[in-house]
Amino acid sequence: MTEASPYSEHEFVVEGSNDSWSNLYRFIPVGARVLDVGCSTGNLGAALESTKNCTVVGIDIFESDIAIAKTRITRAEVRDVSNPDDLADLGQFDVIVFADVLEHLLDPHAALLACAGILAEGGTIVYSIPNMAHLSVRLDLLAGHFGYTQTGILDHTHVHFYDRDAVDTLFADAGFTITDERSVSIEYPPRFIEDRLADLGLTASPAFHSMLKSTEADVLQLVGRAVPSGAPAAQSLSVRDRTFPPLEISAYATALEAQNEAVRQEADATRETHRLTLEAALHSAEVQRHRADSFEAQLAAVQQRLTQLKSHPLQSSFGY
Repeated sequence: MTEASPYSEHEFVVEGSNDSWSNLYRFIPVGARVLDVGCSTGNLGAALESTKNCTVVGIDIFESDIAIAKTRITRAEVRDVSNPDDLADLGQFDVIVFADVLEHLLDPHAALLACAGILAEGGTIVYSIPNMAHLSVRLDLLAGHFGYTQTGILDHTHVHFYDRDAVDTLFADAGFTITDERSVSIEYPPRFIEDRLADLGLTASPAFHSMLKSTEADVLQLVGRAVPSGAPAAQSLSVRDRTFPPLEISAYATALEAQNEAVRQEADATRETHRLTLEAALHSAEVQRHRADSFEAQLAAVQQRLTQLKSHPLQSSFGY
């Protein structure tokens, strides 16, 4: 491609923090031989060479970007990481960088497999990937919008969209284990969230804020380091089993009816228990009443006898 990429003017500041390049920069050791996949104009690679004494080879599909990168880093080539033959003569690398690249590839699984073959012993892959589960996207979807953008999470050139689980699966399927993370976090103020939800007629409860926290809604980009860990999976893409909405609704209705039936049965059982308890209590009360009546009769007989004895004491002594 001869036109410049949308990332050609992306500058890197060594002293930066909480951005993808700054975070992954800290994963790259001094003196490493680095392959920068999607190097664009070589801004990151130039910083690695000047501040960490790295040797950087950059590859990209944009010819105009590579022309500039050649003036900034040790070597820059127009290569396609998706084609293993394009990597064969590049040598071995201590670090391979995928800075916001994997989501642009038709087959990121194949690209990771190809790169595993050119990693030196003890080598690592360093990556940054936009997080589809960031709150900015969630709020747009709640409002019924999914608009592509020039760059960012919804970049119109993205082929894949990732959340944390998808990133973990991508690397695991390719035979890698993620060992470290320095993700980029952009957190909206609670008032901002509440106002956005209020525009949709919704309320941000404490439970809602807690859910956002527990699901890392503030993570804008997933940044980490991965190492080879075993044989890759046979499939090129792991997907989750997602029930088609009509079937999901039908299953929910069935489950809800079963739940309601269980509640009805429990209520019936509770009423029956109360009925039996009441019957037992009434029976016990009847028994107690009979006992009381019998006791009162006995007491009356005793009192009558005592009265007789008081009136005719000799009857008790002589029996007449």
